[in-house]
Amino acid sequence: MDYGQRSNKIVTKMKIGELSKRTGVSRDTIRHYEKLGMLSDISRPFEWNNYKNYGEENIKRIQVIKYFQKFSFKLKEIGEVFDQRDANSNQCIDKSEVFRSKLKIIGQEIENLKKTYDEIMEVIKD
Repeated sequence: MDYGQRSNKIVTKMKIGELSKRTGVSRDTIRHYEKLGMLSDISRPFEWNNYKNYGEENIKRIQVIKYFQKFSFKLKEIGEVFDQRDANSNQCIDKSEVFRSKLKIIGQEIENLKKTYDEIMEVIKD
């Protein structure tokens, strides 16, 4: 455990295996999220090895990723939500706005699928 610099609060750091156990996400998936810049508070305490320490914040971030994936959000879209939140750290992200935006995209996809369906039906009729 490390002590935070600005307070006496204890900040827990964990290796990738512990983060994997606590989130139910594979190590490879965690590495992928890290590569995409979706995780934060990652430190490499020793330069002579490849071990990394992950802060508690990453448990919440992975839970958020899994939550949004249930609603068919792509990792890129989730990353944009994180970027927006990180840029405006003093403001809360309006979840309903994010979901309205996703609904608009899904509506467009449905319309495109309907058009494709109708076109295929026309081909079959001929």
